[in-house]
Amino acid sequence: MSSRKSSRPRCPVCGLHLERCLCAELPVLDLPTRFVLVQHNRERHKPTSTGRAAAAVLRAPILHYGAQDEAMETGPLTEPDLDYVVLFPSEDAQVAGPELLQTAPGRRRCIVILDGTWHQCSRMARRAAHVADLSKVSLPPGGPSRWGIRHAPRPEAVCTFEAATRLVEVLHGPDVARPMERFFLELTARMHAQRGSLPPGHDDDDED
Repeated sequence: MSSRKSSRPRCPVCGLHLERCLCAELPVLDLPTRFVLVQHNRERHKPTSTGRAAAAVLRAPILHYGAQDEAMETGPLTEPDLDYVVLFPSEDAQVAGPELLQTAPGRRRCIVILDGTWHQCSRMARRAAHVADLSKVSLPPGGPSRWGIRHAPRPEAVCTFEAATRLVEVLHGPDVARPMERFFLELTARMHAQRGSLPPGHDDDDED
């Protein structure tokens, strides 16, 4: 029987094999909005998790939830001059828009982004320290996910990087988000090429 090779080294940020690594093209943004990424511990070393790349682009610290031998760090969730919300589409969530950036003088908005499966994110939104107490915001309706590397549990579900990109577009405009979109499309293409598959929506007939 043949065994699947899984020992090739991968980039710890983009998850690609090192010879395909895309991090040299990572568009690190300098935004007035602050971000924190809370990542489920089971996603910590998964190469298909896009949360690490999203955190790098947004200059966001990554906090790990659910490790048996490690309590989640909470310092980045308790800075006194920040007004926090968490991105999670609960029934009571406010749809994110530019007005979300309106805060009192001397304060800044900080958005907590959850990274994990739908079930893991639901659990973190309800149980993670400090996160569970935050008001929730959701993304406006958008197109389907273009990731296609992992099975989406619901039609409107998108990966973490896509969610972060849409959030940046909603808050700061399409021009600011465009470098993230370009990076994501290339990351998707390379990940599918690495797996020998085609990205969602790709049509062989379109190729020369």
